[in-house]
Amino acid sequence: MIKLQHFGSLVVLDEEYTILALSEFAAEKAGRAINTLLGTDFFESFGTVFGDAIKKIANALSELRENGQSRHILPIKVFRERVYFKFKIHKNRFYIEWEQQHKKYISARKINEFNFLLDTIQPNNWDRVCLAINKLLNYDRVFVLQVQETGYSEVIAEHTSDGKPYFKGKEFSREFMPQEAMDYYSGYSYRYVPNIRKNDQHFVYKEDSIDTLSSLLCPLPHLHRLFLEKIHVQSALFFRICIDDEFWGLVIAQHAEEKVVDLQQRKLCTFAIQAATNKYESHIKQNLLERTELLNTAEVELKKSLSENKMVNCALVQHMDTLTQLVNADGLSIFNQGDVFSHGFTPHKDLFYKIIQFLQQHSDKALFKDYNFSLNHQHHFKEKLNFAGLMYLKVGLENDYYLVWFRQATQSRVMQIKPNRNRLQHPDHLELWEDVRHDVAKPWNDAEINFVLRLNQIIKESIFRKLKERQLLNEELLSLNNELEMFTYTLSHDLKNPLSILKMGIQFLQQHSDNIDFSKTNKWYQNFSRSVSNIEDIINNIVQLSQNRASVLNKEPLPMAYTLQRIFQENKILYDATECQSHFGQLLPIWGEKSAVYQIFTNLIVNAIKYSAQSDKPTIKIESTNQDDMTYYRIQDNGIGIPEDHLPHIYEMFTRADNVGGIPGTGIGLSLVKRVMERLGGTIEIESKVGSGTTVHLYFPIVAPFPEHMLND
Repeated sequence: MIKLQHFGSLVVLDEEYTILALSEFAAEKAGRAINTLLGTDFFESFGTVFGDAIKKIANALSELRENGQSRHILPIKVFRERVYFKFKIHKNRFYIEWEQQHKKYISARKINEFNFLLDTIQPNNWDRVCLAINKLLNYDRVFVLQVQETGYSEVIAEHTSDGKPYFKGKEFSREFMPQEAMDYYSGYSYRYVPNIRKNDQHFVYKEDSIDTLSSLLCPLPHLHRLFLEKIHVQSALFFRICIDDEFWGLVIAQHAEEKVVDLQQRKLCTFAIQAATNKYESHIKQNLLERTELLNTAEVELKKSLSENKMVNCALVQHMDTLTQLVNADGLSIFNQGDVFSHGFTPHKDLFYKIIQFLQQHSDKALFKDYNFSLNHQHHFKEKLNFAGLMYLKVGLENDYYLVWFRQATQSRVMQIKPNRNRLQHPDHLELWEDVRHDVAKPWNDAEINFVLRLNQIIKESIFRKLKERQLLNEELLSLNNELEMFTYTLSHDLKNPLSILKMGIQFLQQHSDNIDFSKTNKWYQNFSRSVSNIEDIINNIVQLSQNRASVLNKEPLPMAYTLQRIFQENKILYDATECQSHFGQLLPIWGEKSAVYQIFTNLIVNAIKYSAQSDKPTIKIESTNQDDMTYYRIQDNGIGIPEDHLPHIYEMFTRADNVGGIPGTGIGLSLVKRVMERLGGTIEIESKVGSGTTVHLYFPIVAPFPEHMLND
């Protein structure tokens, strides 16, 4: 059996309006024994008692069911008196509750005075709220109790009838507002206790699922009833405050004597508190907007400093004042591989080193906070800690970089409550005393922690960006080194052919100077001139590439038929490949740079000649077509081919396949060809199979229409 308060009656019905539970006073109104009413039809059992009012009750229940409303209040004259009927649906149960109406109306003067006070309430002035509420209630005191994240409850505002402070500035220990107490007060917009001693009305029920927390008649939590008795309070009102749908605290009214407060007054107080709460929420949101703007500005400045400074630590040290303010700390120290930088109120350096050692040994968290750090950990230090709260952010994975914020201790008076654990022997025993708390700081709130988390992300991004920049710099240095090697080997590799032709011609002229005719001599001189011109072009190309590595080579339309045939014939002689045959198809012009194109085709034709020389009938086929906006060239030989496992590495410098045997080569030709093709904006693809030869596919972009005479050659 459950006990309820005395100021009203309660009946609980199922969806068919069958009585599942009712209070003692409700049964008395029906004129029947309480147990005989369980399981009966509500309208049959109470129809005669309520008279004509039963129709209004039936309509209210129907409206509640149809409209899906959770609550409804109806003033009805019944039992020859004015009564408030309150209807509520909870878990498919109808809760019908009624109590006597004590006031017909509230005077206009009271309403006007009340409205004036409401209008003058500022967004964060809870003292004014207490004054306005007490103008309606005339209680001994009204105060606002805020439940903090720490579990402690602080009285932040108060109004007393005699003008003397009673609770303001005090805190209640964690035991005062356990979760079950918060659940009790959260369930209703207010809780009303006209007399804490009158809570012995019997309540019987047919099902265990009946929830008396859904009724205003549900008595106070046992601990709070004991507390009120201890401080000699008989009547109390509790109005909940919710911020962002979360339980935030209570407006509490207390009176030493029994006091009846009409439902109208309670509702008016509820509306007033809700209006004040809305103002406070708007105030909080405005502060959040301002803080967000401040944070965004700080983030921009931090990111700028982090990008401009080579070292992350240099940027953070420049902004220590901002980093301290944004978490509302009294001081900040930065520890970086033994170096310490401090701002504001912080421990001296030697003590700070010991704190860092302690943190390194006892916590591996990236973010750690403790507003009771001094109280909880003083025994680990020989020297007295001169702060109370500590929060740190560990940067990176190593234990060598910390940002540590400090808060000084605050002093507060705490109401300690110790209920008797053995309720059977001493159910009403409660120990109550007041302590003064030292060595405790204001807790770090969500906004401050979120900023530190965001700061951590900004630092991570900066470190990653600097690592990336360093990686790119290393890659660029490596690329420059490779480029230097390429230039060197280009000169040594691509100058061999024209120099060899010069050397071979000079030797020929020396050996046949007496019997060579003028036409042959003139032909060799022409070869000398072309070789010198090719050498000059290659050197100029290398100089241009070295001056601007990122530039694209200047292009012009180049006829290819004569150039390719000449390259083939010269290298056929140079490599003594008299058996090598050529098949030239259509040789279209291309857009390119003269010396670069000469390098490309010389390397590829030389490779084709060298690696097909051992074939029975070495043959090289060169042909071209136009494909969309590309000039496509194919160079095909029937040489030794490239092993399949080596194909992914053919463009790497100094690498050669393991089937080349004694064929001369350095392994840089294809690497040079690929790089020059990329400078021309073209691409190269190679297909090859051991024993079947190699096919090279070249794609040169057509940047503009070719001159008509080139296409007609």
